Amino acid sequence: MRISTIALANLRRRKGRAVFLAAGIAIGVGTVVALLGLNSALREEIGSQMDRFGANIIVTPHSGNLALDYGGVSIAGVSFDQHQLSGDDIDRIRQIPYRKRLSTVAPKLLGSLDVEGRNALVAGVDFASELRLKRWWRISGRPPQGGKDVLLGYDAATTASAIQIASVKNGAADDGSAHHAARGETLQLAKDSLKIAGNEYRIAGVLGQTGGPEDRMVFVSIGEVQALLDKPDQLSVIEVSALCKDCPVEDIVAQIQKALPHAKVSAIQQAVRARTDAVERLSRFSLIVAAVVLLLGALMIFTTMMNSVVERTKEIGVLRAIGFRRGHIIRGLLIEVAVVSAAGGLLGWAGGLIASRLALPFFAEAGATIGVSAQLALFAMAVSLGTGLVSSVYPVLRASRLDPADAVRSM
Repeated sequence: MRISTIALANLRRRKGRAVFLAAGIAIGVGTVVALLGLNSALREEIGSQMDRFGANIIVTPHSGNLALDYGGVSIAGVSFDQHQLSGDDIDRIRQIPYRKRLSTVAPKLLGSLDVEGRNALVAGVDFASELRLKRWWRISGRPPQGGKDVLLGYDAATTASAIQIASVKNGAADDGSAHHAARGETLQLAKDSLKIAGNEYRIAGVLGQTGGPEDRMVFVSIGEVQALLDKPDQLSVIEVSALCKDCPVEDIVAQIQKALPHAKVSAIQQAVRARTDAVERLSRFSLIVAAVVLLLGALMIFTTMMNSVVERTKEIGVLRAIGFRRGHIIRGLLIEVAVVSAAGGLLGWAGGLIASRLALPFFAEAGATIGVSAQLALFAMAVSLGTGLVSSVYPVLRASRLDPADAVRSM
Protein backbone atom coordinates (compact mmCIF):
# COMPACT_ATOMS: atom_id res chain seq x y z
CA MET A 1 0.00 0.00 0.00
CA ARG A 2 1.37 3.38 -0.97
CA ILE A 3 1.89 5.98 1.77
CA SER A 4 0.16 8.67 -0.33
CA THR A 5 -2.96 6.51 -0.55
CA ILE A 6 -3.02 6.14 3.23
CA ALA A 7 -2.57 9.91 3.67
CA LEU A 8 -5.44 10.76 1.34
CA ALA A 9 -7.64 8.14 3.01
CA ASN A 10 -6.94 9.75 6.39
CA LEU A 11 -8.02 13.13 5.02
CA ARG A 12 -11.29 11.65 3.75
CA ARG A 13 -11.96 10.03 7.10
CA ARG A 14 -11.32 13.28 8.96
CA LYS A 15 -13.03 15.72 6.64
CA GLY A 16 -14.08 18.08 9.42
CA ARG A 17 -10.56 18.52 10.71
CA ALA A 18 -9.18 18.94 7.18
CA VAL A 19 -11.77 21.61 6.38
CA PHE A 20 -11.00 23.38 9.69
CA LEU A 21 -7.28 23.47 8.93
CA ALA A 22 -7.84 24.59 5.33
CA ALA A 23 -10.16 27.38 6.52
CA GLY A 24 -7.58 28.59 9.03
CA ILE A 25 -4.87 28.71 6.40
CA ALA A 26 -7.27 30.36 3.92
CA ILE A 27 -8.09 33.14 6.37
CA GLY A 28 -4.43 33.89 6.98
CA VAL A 29 -3.42 33.72 3.33
CA GLY A 30 -6.54 35.65 2.24
CA THR A 31 -5.66 38.45 4.64
CA VAL A 32 -2.14 38.64 3.24
CA VAL A 33 -3.36 38.58 -0.37
CA ALA A 34 -6.01 41.26 0.27
CA LEU A 35 -3.56 43.59 1.99
CA LEU A 36 -0.87 43.10 -0.64
CA GLY A 37 -3.42 43.62 -3.41
CA LEU A 38 -4.65 46.87 -1.89
CA ASN A 39 -1.10 48.05 -1.33
CA SER A 40 -0.14 47.28 -4.94
CA ALA A 41 -3.27 49.00 -6.28
CA LEU A 42 -2.56 52.13 -4.24
CA ARG A 43 1.00 52.27 -5.52
CA GLU A 44 -0.21 51.85 -9.08
CA GLU A 45 -2.76 54.60 -8.52
CA ILE A 46 -0.02 56.94 -7.32
CA GLY A 47 2.01 56.09 -10.38
CA SER A 48 -0.88 56.82 -12.75
CA GLN A 49 -2.10 59.98 -11.02
CA MET A 50 1.13 61.74 -10.12
CA ASP A 51 1.26 63.49 -13.48
CA ARG A 52 -1.89 65.36 -12.45
CA PHE A 53 0.02 67.03 -9.61
CA GLY A 54 1.87 69.11 -12.19
CA ALA A 55 5.58 69.75 -12.39
CA ASN A 56 7.80 68.24 -9.76
CA ILE A 57 11.02 69.71 -11.17
CA ILE A 58 11.47 73.44 -11.67
CA VAL A 59 14.33 74.88 -13.74
CA THR A 60 15.05 78.60 -13.24
CA PRO A 61 17.93 80.86 -14.30
CA HIS A 62 20.83 80.88 -11.89
CA SER A 63 21.70 84.25 -10.37
CA GLY A 64 23.40 85.61 -7.29
CA ASN A 65 21.64 88.03 -4.97
CA LEU A 66 23.22 90.46 -2.54
CA ALA A 67 20.96 91.86 0.18
CA LEU A 68 21.84 95.43 1.15
CA ASP A 69 21.10 97.51 4.18
CA TYR A 70 22.49 100.84 5.33
CA GLY A 71 22.12 102.16 8.86
CA GLY A 72 19.62 99.42 9.68
CA VAL A 73 17.45 100.34 6.69
CA SER A 74 16.91 97.61 4.10
CA ILE A 75 17.65 98.59 0.52
CA ALA A 76 16.62 96.68 -2.57
CA GLY A 77 19.05 93.85 -3.23
CA VAL A 78 21.38 93.56 -6.18
CA SER A 79 21.40 90.61 -8.56
CA PHE A 80 24.59 89.60 -10.30
CA ASP A 81 26.00 86.76 -12.35
CA GLN A 82 22.63 86.37 -14.05
CA HIS A 83 22.01 83.76 -16.72
CA GLN A 84 19.15 83.22 -19.13
CA LEU A 85 17.31 80.10 -20.17
CA SER A 86 16.69 79.48 -23.85
CA GLY A 87 15.05 77.04 -26.20
CA ASP A 88 18.33 75.12 -26.47
CA ASP A 89 18.00 74.24 -22.79
CA ILE A 90 14.79 72.35 -23.54
CA ASP A 91 16.67 70.22 -26.06
CA ARG A 92 19.39 69.53 -23.49
CA ILE A 93 16.77 68.41 -20.94
CA ARG A 94 15.25 66.04 -23.48
CA GLN A 95 18.66 64.47 -24.09
CA ILE A 96 19.47 63.44 -20.49
CA PRO A 97 19.95 59.68 -19.83
CA TYR A 98 16.58 59.52 -18.04
CA ARG A 99 14.75 61.33 -20.84
CA LYS A 100 12.24 58.49 -21.19
CA ARG A 101 11.17 59.16 -17.61
CA LEU A 102 10.12 62.71 -18.46
CA SER A 103 6.39 63.12 -18.93
CA THR A 104 6.15 66.79 -19.89
CA VAL A 105 8.59 69.66 -20.42
CA ALA A 106 6.75 72.99 -20.29
CA PRO A 107 8.71 76.24 -20.97
CA LYS A 108 7.46 79.66 -19.88
CA LEU A 109 8.35 83.30 -20.33
CA LEU A 110 6.89 85.69 -17.78
CA GLY A 111 6.62 89.44 -18.10
CA SER A 112 4.47 92.50 -17.47
CA LEU A 113 2.52 93.92 -20.40
CA ASP A 114 -0.29 96.37 -20.98
CA VAL A 115 -3.59 94.49 -21.04
CA GLU A 116 -6.65 96.63 -21.74
CA GLY A 117 -4.88 99.71 -20.38
CA ARG A 118 -3.53 98.06 -17.20
CA ASN A 119 -0.29 96.29 -16.42
CA ALA A 120 -0.82 92.58 -16.04
CA LEU A 121 1.33 89.49 -15.65
CA VAL A 122 1.53 87.69 -18.97
CA ALA A 123 2.81 84.13 -19.25
CA GLY A 124 4.05 82.86 -22.56
CA VAL A 125 3.48 79.11 -22.69
CA ASP A 126 3.37 76.20 -25.09
CA PHE A 127 -0.34 75.44 -24.70
CA ALA A 128 -0.03 71.77 -25.69
CA SER A 129 2.50 70.96 -22.96
CA GLU A 130 0.94 73.36 -20.45
CA LEU A 131 -2.49 71.73 -20.68
CA ARG A 132 -0.91 68.29 -20.29
CA LEU A 133 0.89 69.52 -17.20
CA LYS A 134 -2.08 71.30 -15.59
CA ARG A 135 -4.75 68.65 -15.97
CA TRP A 136 -6.72 69.99 -13.04
CA TRP A 137 -7.47 73.26 -14.85
CA ARG A 138 -11.16 73.84 -15.55
CA ILE A 139 -11.63 75.99 -18.62
CA SER A 140 -14.82 77.82 -19.48
CA GLY A 141 -14.82 78.22 -23.24
CA ARG A 142 -12.38 76.18 -25.32
CA PRO A 143 -8.74 75.23 -24.88
CA PRO A 144 -6.46 77.71 -26.69
CA GLN A 145 -4.67 76.47 -29.77
CA GLY A 146 -1.82 78.99 -29.80
CA GLY A 147 -1.24 81.83 -32.26
CA LYS A 148 -3.60 84.66 -31.33
CA ASP A 149 -5.56 82.65 -28.72
CA VAL A 150 -5.27 83.66 -25.06
CA LEU A 151 -6.39 82.04 -21.82
CA LEU A 152 -7.33 84.32 -18.93
CA GLY A 153 -6.97 83.58 -15.24
CA TYR A 154 -10.10 84.21 -13.20
CA ASP A 155 -8.89 87.46 -11.59
CA ALA A 156 -7.38 88.72 -14.85
CA ALA A 157 -10.65 88.04 -16.67
CA THR A 158 -12.61 89.83 -13.96
CA THR A 159 -10.31 92.86 -14.17
CA ALA A 160 -10.65 92.95 -17.96
CA SER A 161 -14.46 92.55 -17.69
CA ALA A 162 -14.17 89.49 -19.89
CA ILE A 163 -16.57 87.26 -17.97
CA GLN A 164 -19.97 87.25 -16.41
CA ILE A 165 -21.22 84.75 -13.84
CA ALA A 166 -24.55 83.13 -14.66
CA SER A 167 -26.77 81.02 -12.43
CA VAL A 168 -27.18 77.35 -13.29
CA LYS A 169 -30.56 75.67 -13.10
CA ASN A 170 -30.73 72.38 -11.22
CA GLY A 171 -27.00 72.53 -10.51
CA ALA A 172 -26.08 71.69 -14.12
CA ALA A 173 -23.19 73.55 -15.68
CA ASP A 174 -21.81 73.90 -19.17
CA ASP A 175 -18.82 71.79 -20.19
CA GLY A 176 -15.61 72.81 -18.50
CA SER A 177 -17.24 74.71 -15.64
CA ALA A 178 -17.58 71.99 -13.04
CA HIS A 179 -15.63 74.13 -10.58
CA HIS A 180 -18.47 76.60 -10.43
CA ALA A 181 -21.31 74.15 -10.85
CA ALA A 182 -20.92 73.09 -7.24
CA ARG A 183 -21.87 76.66 -6.28
CA GLY A 184 -24.73 76.89 -8.79
CA GLU A 185 -22.73 79.25 -11.07
CA THR A 186 -21.02 79.05 -14.44
CA LEU A 187 -18.67 81.39 -16.26
CA GLN A 188 -19.63 82.93 -19.59
CA LEU A 189 -17.43 85.03 -21.82
CA ALA A 190 -18.58 88.64 -21.97
CA LYS A 191 -16.37 89.50 -24.96
CA ASP A 192 -14.38 87.70 -27.58
CA SER A 193 -11.12 89.63 -27.67
CA LEU A 194 -8.80 91.94 -25.75
CA LYS A 195 -5.74 94.02 -26.50
CA ILE A 196 -2.29 93.17 -25.21
CA ALA A 197 0.43 95.78 -25.87
CA GLY A 198 -1.78 97.25 -28.58
CA ASN A 199 -2.32 93.93 -30.38
CA GLU A 200 -5.69 92.23 -30.50
CA TYR A 201 -6.02 88.60 -29.33
CA ARG A 202 -8.91 86.14 -29.22
CA ILE A 203 -10.15 85.03 -25.80
CA ALA A 204 -10.35 81.26 -26.07
CA GLY A 205 -11.37 80.58 -22.49
CA VAL A 206 -11.20 81.51 -18.82
CA LEU A 207 -9.73 79.44 -16.00
CA GLY A 208 -11.88 78.62 -13.02
CA GLN A 209 -10.47 79.87 -9.74
CA THR A 210 -7.39 77.91 -8.69
CA GLY A 211 -6.36 79.89 -5.61
CA GLY A 212 -2.87 80.20 -7.08
CA PRO A 213 -0.89 82.67 -9.18
CA GLU A 214 -2.64 81.43 -12.34
CA ASP A 215 -5.71 83.47 -11.34
CA ARG A 216 -3.81 86.71 -12.04
CA MET A 217 -2.14 85.63 -15.29
CA VAL A 218 -2.91 86.03 -18.96
CA PHE A 219 -1.65 83.03 -20.91
CA VAL A 220 -0.45 83.65 -24.45
CA SER A 221 1.54 81.60 -26.93
CA ILE A 222 5.20 81.70 -25.95
CA GLY A 223 6.31 82.92 -29.36
CA GLU A 224 3.93 85.89 -29.12
CA VAL A 225 5.20 86.88 -25.67
CA GLN A 226 8.83 86.59 -26.76
CA ALA A 227 8.07 88.98 -29.60
CA LEU A 228 6.10 91.41 -27.40
CA LEU A 229 8.83 91.50 -24.74
CA ASP A 230 11.60 91.55 -27.37
CA LYS A 231 13.21 88.49 -25.79
CA PRO A 232 13.61 86.06 -28.68
CA ASP A 233 14.21 82.46 -27.62
CA GLN A 234 14.42 83.46 -23.93
CA LEU A 235 12.65 81.62 -21.11
CA SER A 236 11.91 82.48 -17.50
CA VAL A 237 11.26 79.00 -16.14
CA ILE A 238 10.97 75.40 -17.36
CA GLU A 239 8.63 73.02 -15.58
CA VAL A 240 9.36 69.31 -15.89
CA SER A 241 6.99 66.53 -14.94
CA ALA A 242 8.72 63.27 -14.05
CA LEU A 243 6.23 62.04 -11.50
CA CYS A 244 5.83 58.38 -12.31
CA LYS A 245 5.92 55.20 -10.31
CA ASP A 246 9.36 54.64 -8.77
CA CYS A 247 10.90 57.51 -10.74
CA PRO A 248 14.37 58.43 -9.42
CA VAL A 249 13.56 62.14 -9.14
CA GLU A 250 16.83 62.99 -7.40
CA ASP A 251 18.83 61.37 -10.20
CA ILE A 252 16.79 63.20 -12.84
CA VAL A 253 17.46 66.51 -11.04
CA ALA A 254 21.19 65.74 -10.98
CA GLN A 255 21.22 64.93 -14.70
CA ILE A 256 19.34 68.12 -15.61
CA GLN A 257 21.67 70.14 -13.39
CA LYS A 258 24.68 68.60 -15.15
CA ALA A 259 23.17 69.42 -18.55
CA LEU A 260 22.30 73.00 -17.45
CA PRO A 261 25.12 74.21 -15.17
CA HIS A 262 23.89 77.81 -15.60
CA ALA A 263 20.44 76.99 -14.16
CA LYS A 264 19.01 76.16 -10.76
CA VAL A 265 17.13 72.85 -10.74
CA SER A 266 14.80 72.16 -7.82
CA ALA A 267 12.59 69.17 -7.03
CA ILE A 268 9.14 69.76 -5.56
CA GLN A 269 8.15 66.53 -3.87
CA GLN A 270 6.13 67.48 -0.81
CA ALA A 271 2.81 66.16 -2.14
CA VAL A 272 4.44 63.05 -3.51
CA ARG A 273 6.34 62.38 -0.30
CA ALA A 274 3.22 62.83 1.83
CA ARG A 275 1.18 60.36 -0.18
CA THR A 276 4.06 57.92 -0.59
CA ASP A 277 4.67 57.99 3.16
CA ALA A 278 1.00 57.26 3.75
CA VAL A 279 1.22 54.21 1.49
CA GLU A 280 4.45 53.11 3.20
CA ARG A 281 2.72 53.31 6.59
CA LEU A 282 -0.18 51.29 5.20
CA SER A 283 2.32 48.74 3.88
CA ARG A 284 3.98 48.38 7.27
CA PHE A 285 0.61 48.06 8.98
CA SER A 286 -0.44 45.47 6.41
CA LEU A 287 2.70 43.41 7.00
CA ILE A 288 2.16 43.46 10.78
CA VAL A 289 -1.48 42.41 10.47
CA ALA A 290 -0.59 39.69 7.96
CA ALA A 291 2.19 38.38 10.19
CA VAL A 292 -0.13 38.21 13.21
CA VAL A 293 -2.85 36.41 11.22
CA LEU A 294 -0.33 33.92 9.80
CA LEU A 295 1.11 33.32 13.26
CA LEU A 296 -2.35 32.53 14.60
CA GLY A 297 -2.91 30.19 11.66
CA ALA A 298 0.41 28.45 12.33
CA LEU A 299 -0.47 27.99 16.01
CA MET A 300 -3.83 26.52 15.03
CA ILE A 301 -2.14 24.06 12.67
CA PHE A 302 0.42 23.15 15.34
CA THR A 303 -2.26 22.50 17.96
CA THR A 304 -4.44 20.51 15.58
CA MET A 305 -1.54 18.37 14.39
CA MET A 306 -0.44 17.67 17.98
CA ASN A 307 -3.94 16.52 18.86
CA SER A 308 -4.02 14.42 15.69
CA VAL A 309 -0.77 12.69 16.64
CA VAL A 310 -2.14 11.84 20.09
CA GLU A 311 -5.38 10.50 18.62
CA ARG A 312 -3.57 8.47 15.98
CA THR A 313 -1.02 6.86 18.30
CA LYS A 314 -2.52 3.38 17.79
CA GLU A 315 -2.73 3.85 14.03
CA ILE A 316 0.88 4.97 13.81
CA GLY A 317 1.96 2.05 16.05
CA VAL A 318 0.23 -0.42 13.75
CA LEU A 319 1.90 1.07 10.71
CA ARG A 320 5.29 0.84 12.39
CA ALA A 321 4.57 -2.73 13.52
CA ILE A 322 3.79 -3.91 9.98
CA GLY A 323 7.01 -2.50 8.58
CA PHE A 324 6.53 1.21 7.88
CA ARG A 325 9.66 3.20 8.72
CA ARG A 326 9.97 6.60 10.34
CA GLY A 327 10.48 8.19 6.93
CA HIS A 328 7.18 6.72 5.74
CA ILE A 329 5.32 8.14 8.73
CA ILE A 330 6.89 11.57 8.21
CA ARG A 331 6.11 11.53 4.50
CA GLY A 332 2.49 10.50 5.06
CA LEU A 333 1.80 13.25 7.59
CA LEU A 334 3.55 15.86 5.46
CA ILE A 335 1.46 14.84 2.45
CA GLU A 336 -1.68 15.43 4.52
CA VAL A 337 -0.44 18.85 5.64
CA ALA A 338 0.64 19.78 2.10
CA VAL A 339 -2.73 18.89 0.59
CA VAL A 340 -4.64 20.82 3.24
CA SER A 341 -2.25 23.77 2.99
CA ALA A 342 -2.48 23.88 -0.81
CA ALA A 343 -6.28 23.85 -0.63
CA GLY A 344 -6.22 26.60 1.99
CA GLY A 345 -3.75 28.64 -0.07
CA LEU A 346 -5.90 28.40 -3.18
CA LEU A 347 -9.05 29.37 -1.29
CA GLY A 348 -7.18 32.14 0.52
CA TRP A 349 -5.84 33.58 -2.74
CA ALA A 350 -9.29 33.61 -4.34
CA GLY A 351 -10.95 35.02 -1.22
CA GLY A 352 -8.25 37.65 -0.73
CA LEU A 353 -8.53 38.76 -4.35
CA ILE A 354 -12.31 39.16 -4.03
CA ALA A 355 -11.99 40.97 -0.68
CA SER A 356 -9.37 43.39 -2.02
CA ARG A 357 -11.55 44.26 -5.01
CA LEU A 358 -14.54 44.87 -2.76
CA ALA A 359 -12.48 47.06 -0.40
CA LEU A 360 -10.62 49.00 -3.11
CA PRO A 361 -13.32 51.71 -3.63
CA PHE A 362 -12.91 52.72 0.03
CA PHE A 363 -9.16 53.36 -0.39
CA ALA A 364 -8.70 54.55 -3.97
CA GLU A 365 -10.43 56.72 -6.51
CA ALA A 366 -12.77 55.38 -9.15
CA GLY A 367 -10.94 53.67 -11.96
CA ALA A 368 -8.35 51.88 -9.84
CA THR A 369 -8.34 48.13 -10.40
CA ILE A 370 -6.72 45.01 -8.99
CA GLY A 371 -5.80 42.48 -11.64
CA VAL A 372 -5.13 38.76 -11.36
CA SER A 373 -1.44 38.37 -10.64
CA ALA A 374 0.27 35.03 -11.22
CA GLN A 375 3.10 36.12 -8.94
CA LEU A 376 0.69 36.86 -6.11
CA ALA A 377 -1.00 33.47 -6.62
CA LEU A 378 2.36 31.68 -6.44
CA PHE A 379 3.29 33.74 -3.39
CA ALA A 380 0.00 32.77 -1.69
CA MET A 381 0.62 29.08 -2.38
CA ALA A 382 4.21 29.36 -1.12
CA VAL A 383 3.08 31.10 2.08
CA SER A 384 0.34 28.55 2.75
CA LEU A 385 2.62 25.55 2.13
CA GLY A 386 5.46 27.10 4.12
CA THR A 387 3.23 27.96 7.07
CA GLY A 388 1.60 24.52 7.10
CA LEU A 389 4.82 22.54 6.79
CA VAL A 390 6.86 24.60 9.25
CA SER A 391 4.15 24.52 11.92
CA SER A 392 3.85 20.73 11.49
CA VAL A 393 7.54 19.88 11.85
CA TYR A 394 7.49 19.13 15.58
CA PRO A 395 4.20 17.13 15.62
CA VAL A 396 5.38 15.08 12.62
CA LEU A 397 8.77 14.34 14.20
CA ARG A 398 7.08 13.37 17.44
CA ALA A 399 4.77 10.99 15.58
CA SER A 400 7.72 9.37 13.80
CA ARG A 401 9.48 8.71 17.13
CA LEU A 402 6.61 6.75 18.67
CA ASP A 403 7.71 3.33 19.92
CA PRO A 404 5.71 0.67 18.04
CA ALA A 405 5.61 -1.59 21.12
CA ASP A 406 4.18 1.15 23.32
CA ALA A 407 1.63 2.09 20.67
CA VAL A 408 0.47 -1.53 20.26
CA ARG A 409 0.24 -2.08 24.05
CA SER A 410 -2.09 0.92 24.30
CA MET A 411 -4.60 -0.72 21.95
